[in-house]
Amino acid sequence: MPVPVDSWHGPEGTIYEKEKGFNDDLKIEIDPTKIKLIKDLKTSEASSISHVTYEGEPRALKVFHNNGDPGFADDGVRDLNRARCEIRAYCALKQAGVCDGGYVPQFYGYVLCLNPTAFAPHLDNLRRDFGLPSAILLEYLPDPLLMNCVTYTPERMAKAVDGIRQVHRALIEHNDYYPKKIVIVSGDPERVMWIDFDVAITYPNDSHIGERERTWIENETACVEDLGVMLVRAPNSFTAFLLALVANGF
Repeated sequence: MPVPVDSWHGPEGTIYEKEKGFNDDLKIEIDPTKIKLIKDLKTSEASSISHVTYEGEPRALKVFHNNGDPGFADDGVRDLNRARCEIRAYCALKQAGVCDGGYVPQFYGYVLCLNPTAFAPHLDNLRRDFGLPSAILLEYLPDPLLMNCVTYTPERMAKAVDGIRQVHRALIEHNDYYPKKIVIVSGDPERVMWIDFDVAITYPNDSHIGERERTWIENETACVEDLGVMLVRAPNSFTAFLLALVANGF
């Protein structure tokens, strides 16, 4: 349903009030003739993620529903528009080298207005939206494992903590730091990555990080460190098995 106009709160008075848009160097056009759907990976009321090939390369396409702009929160730092949050965050992560460092998926660009009709039938579920959807093109992660009490190791958790610190170095607060947002990707070396930045807070520069915001960021790091303690305290292997099933969507 479209968001009622009288509930919309603009960027005035927020950390985004001087934002003129996103990094034009990362803005792309996706040619519908060069994309092929392999598999739908995840769908929600906010977005859908698909495994695709684009120009012959494996990619993940995340498309955001557009049913009106929810605007910004009164706290002055939270953008309630998930598409803007994720595009803004990935532009900052890419610019800061966090994507290239393997702490988050590689980012190949964003599209602000995607025509679902041109991608039929793949995006037919978006044709009834209030407006045109936005999208991002990401690295496809084959068979990732979610961090849980079965996949946990001290080494993997240390990488997750290092990863969230790298995210913070890019002036981003993840703001949704559950274990299911940490994935383990096999390879040499194995990577532990943070995903899903659609509620992230991206600070334009250091001047917007005061005592309140610094406390939030420090608390986020501490909470991620505590995740390892929580995961290792699974009372028995059967409970660990059940928790792993829930975490993986079974």
